[in-house]
Amino acid sequence: PEDLLDLDVEQATVLGRYYNKRICPDAGKETLNDLVIAQHHNGLCVVMLSPHHGLHDKTITNVSFKISSSLDRTDNAVSGKKKRGAQFVTANSKLCIVTCEDGTVYNVYACIRGKLLEVNTQLAESPKLLTQYCESDGYIAIIAPKKEEEKKVVNGLLTEEQYLDHVKSRNSKKHELMDVVQPDSKRQCEG
Repeated sequence: PEDLLDLDVEQATVLGRYYNKRICPDAGKETLNDLVIAQHHNGLCVVMLSPHHGLHDKTITNVSFKISSSLDRTDNAVSGKKKRGAQFVTANSKLCIVTCEDGTVYNVYACIRGKLLEVNTQLAESPKLLTQYCESDGYIAIIAPKKEEEKKVVNGLLTEEQYLDHVKSRNSKKHELMDVVQPDSKRQCEG
């Protein structure tokens, strides 16, 4: 029993034990649009918000899987072993559109190529799941990469360590910009 206390907290979660997490920062070239691609050992990928995504500081009012008048991700009818009928997505394909109380709109992208197996329709009914439980019930979609691509589908995405360095760099650049734009505001807040 004492050995159980020494377990790495990340390894104790299902996500940490069975998934390889990679992060796509600024997806769609949109700042703070950071998404996690968690790839299971069987090759399937789960798309989720990063804990540092810009939505965590906002109140979400709507999650829509209706991308355009002719494309609704919830109309994805998958059947059979070969997943017939699944919509094919690319890294730049929108999975959903998230609207916030302040009018900000975020486009959530697939970040990888493959067949869209499922979107989390619970998000349309309970948008708060997206930020409150981003690594569990708030997942966005499940994508199956092509068999020949599943080993390299997350290549080019950041590891957690690389991502934390990216976030630190982005935050320091943001603070440098704030000092240039409003040099006295920092002193007022500290004082």
